[in-house]
Amino acid sequence: MKDFKEFYRLYSKELYNYLFYLTNDRTMAEELVQETFYQAFKSIHRFKGDSKIKTWLYQIGKNVYYKYLKMNPPNNDVFDENDGNFANISTPENILQKEEQDRALHQAIQQLKEPYKQVVILRSFNELSFKDIGEVFLESENWARVTFHRGKHKLRTILKRGNDLENQL
Repeated sequence: MKDFKEFYRLYSKELYNYLFYLTNDRTMAEELVQETFYQAFKSIHRFKGDSKIKTWLYQIGKNVYYKYLKMNPPNNDVFDENDGNFANISTPENILQKEEQDRALHQAIQQLKEPYKQVVILRSFNELSFKDIGEVFLESENWARVTFHRGKHKLRTILKRGNDLENQL
């Protein structure tokens, strides 16, 4: 039990960030983190040590997220600025610009299809290695690299399309 509390302390924040980017909902991300650790606790006896505990938790989190999606299909609502995790920069202009950039990035990430969205989040925000990402998806390291680079390209296209529309207004 003591070790499990340590796992929670070490990995819950990273797992929360991953699930928040997937759900765009703080409350739901918190619930999914709790469900992930509950499922991990129930099945800790099956962990064989073939992968890192962190990777194993992300696998469980991914499956918990998929289960959530089956029960609650996405509704593609507009991003709520109150749900963002925005940095505090000294001037109001900088704060506004940073919030707009973060909002645009978050909206673009939400437009990515699976598994690109998850791979981009795991690599860019959670800083998982390609090897670890491959393990989360039960795929190869090379698959993770290719999927990340394709997702990054798709993300750039979405962001460029958004900038082009903004410049036309």
